Amino acid sequence: MRKSSRLITQFYEDRLSAVGLKSGQFSILKAVSFLKQTSNKELQGILVLDQTTLSRNLKPLFRDGYLKLSPDSNDARVKLISLTTQGKALYEKADPLWQKAQDDLEKKLGSEEVKNILTLADSFVKALAR
Repeated sequence: MRKSSRLITQFYEDRLSAVGLKSGQFSILKAVSFLKQTSNKELQGILVLDQTTLSRNLKPLFRDGYLKLSPDSNDARVKLISLTTQGKALYEKADPLWQKAQDDLEKKLGSEEVKNILTLADSFVKALAR
């Protein structure tokens, strides 16, 4: 399973390299784009990442100006993460590359195998996520 996970990650990262993103970074951009604003804790839960891994993936996105922090109006201790204009533009460039990778993977494996993999992955998340 670890070997297949690494191969799948590499498959997607090869396609995302055209825009300079790793798959984890793309997943963050996708989640933030969908949510509009989110907290670090919420991202951890949605992406099933520990704090260290999330921080490692967030750092270059903040550094390069794709994400920004703003205070939460309900809790001053919480900072909300959102896309900048540059972040939105990067996501819009990367999303078709990700979708093409999805389509290519389905062509290689067949739609039934992809469905089986997604079902298995969902089972893992339900069984193992904290």
